[in-house]
Amino acid sequence: MRISTRTRIHIPVFALHRNVRLWDNPTAFDPDRFAADKVKTRSRYAYLPFGGGPRVCIGASFATIEAAVILAVLVRAFRFQAIAAHKPKPVARVTLRPAGGMPLLIAQREGASATDRPFRDHRKAS
Repeated sequence: MRISTRTRIHIPVFALHRNVRLWDNPTAFDPDRFAADKVKTRSRYAYLPFGGGPRVCIGASFATIEAAVILAVLVRAFRFQAIAAHKPKPVARVTLRPAGGMPLLIAQREGASATDRPFRDHRKAS
């Protein structure tokens, strides 16, 4: 297929990430689909959370690391439990999000203080 210069192209990422030709059971939550051995066997353009090619998001690495750090800090201090009756419905905007938010039961972990600051600055004042 030939595409003319200056042609705008839209890639429906929501549909791409749920394409049955690319993913086994694409609507299921399956973290194992991102295991190193499975990543090697699929096209690098099958999963595009930050775009791809020469226009890939320059903040992709930072965002991925930032999300992991925030999640680690929160999971260390709190337990999160989904509300059984709530079925999230995805809404595609700039990012994918659940319609109406994602209600959770949140409880502080035993021995963890909500005011703990695991990454606090330990330098002495000069």
